[in-house]
Amino acid sequence: MTEQELKQKYNMFTDAWKLYRRWAVMEFPLTDAQWAQIVEESHKIRDRYSGKMIEYLMIAATQGLDELERQARE
Repeated sequence: MTEQELKQKYNMFTDAWKLYRRWAVMEFPLTDAQWAQIVEESHKIRDRYSGKMIEYLMIAATQGLDELERQARE
């Protein structure tokens, strides 16, 4: 892997983390409008990159938020 490829992977992880961090501090449960915004933001991030890794990172970030939602409902 080249240094440039490694930097791109780092940016993918960073963008996924920033999405999660931004929404994880919100009060749960989230509204449908908030979930729609999360989906829109994750699609924008995914579109910046190519490959399966960014898809997996976006899935992980949104599933992490879904888990926070589930915990708030209990």
